[in-house]
Amino acid sequence: MVINGVTSESQSAFISGRYILDGPLIINEVLAWSRCVGKSLFLFKIDFEKAYDNVHWEFLIGVMRQMGFPDRWCNWIYGVLSSASSSVLVNGSPTIEFECTKGIRQGDPLSPFLFILVMEALSGLFRKASDIGVFKGIQLPNGGPILTHLLYADDVMVMGEWEDTNFKSVMRMLRVFYLCSGLKINIHKSSLFGTGISREMIKDQAESMRCKFGDIPFIYLGLKVGANMNRISNWEPVKDIFRTRLSKWKSQVLSMGGRVTLIKSVLESLPTYYFSLYKAPAKIINDLEAMIKKFLWGGNLEVRKVHWVAWEKVTCNKKNGGLGIKKLNVSNSALLLKWVWRYRVETSAFWRQIIDSIHWSKKKWGSIPFNSRFTGTWKNLVKHEFNKKVEGRRMNELMRGKLGNGKSIRFWVDIWLGEEALKDKYPNLFKLELDKLVTVADRCVFQGENADGFWNKVYASSVGSVIAEKEDCLININNVVLSGDQDKWQWLGDDSGLYTVKAAKLWLQKEEQQQVPDFVLDWCTWVPSKVNIFVWRAEMDRIATTAALERRNIQVRKKNCVFCDHEVETAEHLFSGCFFATSVWAAITSWCRIPNIFVFSVRDIVTIHQSVGLKGDKKVAFQGIIFISLWCIWKARNDRIFSEKNINVVEVVAEIKVLSFLWFRCRCKNGCIDWQSWCNFEMV
Repeated sequence: MVINGVTSESQSAFISGRYILDGPLIINEVLAWSRCVGKSLFLFKIDFEKAYDNVHWEFLIGVMRQMGFPDRWCNWIYGVLSSASSSVLVNGSPTIEFECTKGIRQGDPLSPFLFILVMEALSGLFRKASDIGVFKGIQLPNGGPILTHLLYADDVMVMGEWEDTNFKSVMRMLRVFYLCSGLKINIHKSSLFGTGISREMIKDQAESMRCKFGDIPFIYLGLKVGANMNRISNWEPVKDIFRTRLSKWKSQVLSMGGRVTLIKSVLESLPTYYFSLYKAPAKIINDLEAMIKKFLWGGNLEVRKVHWVAWEKVTCNKKNGGLGIKKLNVSNSALLLKWVWRYRVETSAFWRQIIDSIHWSKKKWGSIPFNSRFTGTWKNLVKHEFNKKVEGRRMNELMRGKLGNGKSIRFWVDIWLGEEALKDKYPNLFKLELDKLVTVADRCVFQGENADGFWNKVYASSVGSVIAEKEDCLININNVVLSGDQDKWQWLGDDSGLYTVKAAKLWLQKEEQQQVPDFVLDWCTWVPSKVNIFVWRAEMDRIATTAALERRNIQVRKKNCVFCDHEVETAEHLFSGCFFATSVWAAITSWCRIPNIFVFSVRDIVTIHQSVGLKGDKKVAFQGIIFISLWCIWKARNDRIFSEKNINVVEVVAEIKVLSFLWFRCRCKNGCIDWQSWCNFEMV
């Protein structure tokens, strides 16, 4: 994009929503680098006043023309903006319409995109000022880029060296931008931050600019930046979010199926934003999971109830006998490891240029650079990737370069030929290499007639090990063929070859999934989750029978079964041994027209649908009926204990028929059946 003759490069990439985390990462790394080298820098967070309402149409159209938009497109946008009209509702009646003579309309889905174009002009202004020397940005080491500002929609962060001339230049540029575009900054809501400078100097400068004084760490795009996130105290905002959300929910009035749904859809997602950039301490993971556990089993922040199933079992996939709730440390790792993948595939990204310039070192030649001097976010990310292994292999070892033109894959450092990097396969040859980060295209261009002469000259040595490595390396690269396509990367942790957070979670849980349980419940697709979860618990004898309560040192008055009063109440007796349950199963077999069933455990009951000879829709329907029968027997048991209702077998069977009919019709794909057919168990 070209604005007033100045190319707007990756500095404006943060406008796109997928790059929202790049800004906090860059600020963290720049702050860590500046503290280590003793640089004095400032950060100025700008707040615009009524952004959409004040944009001048003429300025917007001029920016679009400078950026190369066709005249027809510019005329369309001008027509949309200039023809807008509005009216005011007075006591429910609209007044006479009047034309909107200024500003982009709020609420218009086109407005955010048009506003982004306006902010591109501000980006070009800062870029131009840096090029001509009017404004001194942050010059990063090792030939890195000059960082002057970060943009995300109307969130602008200006940064540069701490000099009086810089502050004057910033205020002048913002004044010029206001006169041209109509966007005026709210100086009283804008904040000035500084590093390498005393607090008194920062306060004095903020007073002279009439803006707010800001302390580091601070919140930027919803994340705390400039803080040591290894400290537990810095994670209090995440815990507060959990507490606030849980305080609004009443676990007592939700079924367990509803609580599991809320955990999967809401609670697991709440810390995602922080987890995408920072490695959470173990105590934070434990505290957050403790809140989830309490909510799952019907408790709250003050009241703790019995946790009937171990957390390791709950967090297994349904295929492995669990509920499919994700462990937070697994989600945290999967989100963090995505940065390693992004570093590979986003070769020209601005954030990668920042990382390379700060963490590049002549002493380390890893495929992912990091400098241990700078204790920033990137160091923690790389250390986490290095320590995280599944079946003895790191994620970085599962990434393979798929050769195209060879311009982005590094010859020695990256894994692209075989199972390991060439620097590890040929260490003696690598020591003689002058350009350690040379690309495949640059090193393999001397193939054919000039290959031997080139390698003999560059890697000249009489040592036998070097000669052997050189010959072996030449044999391997002689088979390399470059093409005109772009280089690509594959991740071997998933069949698609692409890294996704979902696939990474499965990869991280791979070792746990190899432990096949002795039994896995076949969940019924058309009954509610609360019924499936109850059956899942009943099969494991993890329901509140008197025997199960006593095992957990919870005393009950009456230990025997409430239906027969002959034996101690256990899950096995309640659902298979008691005369009440056997009478229910006799009625069910008569209704479904199958032979009498003989069961001796809950596991026998939940698998009986596979051995009674039913097929197709009848088999699917019968499985759900069995599950609902277990649910209704348990419900009748609770009504007799807590409400003192004397419910008989006929009422329970009637309830089973009614509930199964309603749920089958509403929740099953082939549920088109009338009541009479259901009572006769006749499937079309």
